[in-house]
Amino acid sequence: MLPVGATGFCCAKTHQSKGAVPLRVQIINMSKSSKLAFSVAFCGIVSALAVIVMFLSLIPSFAYAVPALAGMVIWTVSEHMKVKWAYLCYAAVGLLSFMLIPEIEANLFYICFFGYYPTLCIVLEKIKNKFLCFFVKLAIFNAAVIVAYNITIFVLSAEEMLEGLEGFGEYAVLVFWGIGNVAFIIYDFAMKTIKQAYIKVIKPKVASKLK
Repeated sequence: MLPVGATGFCCAKTHQSKGAVPLRVQIINMSKSSKLAFSVAFCGIVSALAVIVMFLSLIPSFAYAVPALAGMVIWTVSEHMKVKWAYLCYAAVGLLSFMLIPEIEANLFYICFFGYYPTLCIVLEKIKNKFLCFFVKLAIFNAAVIVAYNITIFVLSAEEMLEGLEGFGEYAVLVFWGIGNVAFIIYDFAMKTIKQAYIKVIKPKVASKLK
């Protein structure tokens, strides 16, 4: 039989232990907070870099190449953390680009296609049938071109959109579309090559710095 004082001490200790958060839980919570802070900081840096890249679209004839490059910058996020963070960066860069950069074509092609496509390919390239995979990619690209083209001619004009193709007359749109599809095939191949180079050469160095 325990003394009265000892019993009271045990009850108080039990009551205190029930109200306290276990050390293991505290460590897990701290770890989660640290990972979240790191993810936000890393995505902030990548997004800032992508916005800087988008500013290059102000240079004449860079309206299509720059969004493609910005999309590749966004894709790198998916190689170091969950894919959802890459899509968050894509949305943030799209919003900032529309607010800060007065190049409508570049912004639209970033939003409609180039900004998310390199990251989306992570899922698309899991399709085992190569022909089906290519067809799906081509369909997504053409759907994006239709949306971007219609929005652009609504904001600007068809003449500005098809500048340089006036000599083709009524076939200018078809020529523009054909050139776009050829350019997409080249871009898709180049994108794969750049991704492989990043994964083999740059990713290990970045990963070592992030540890």
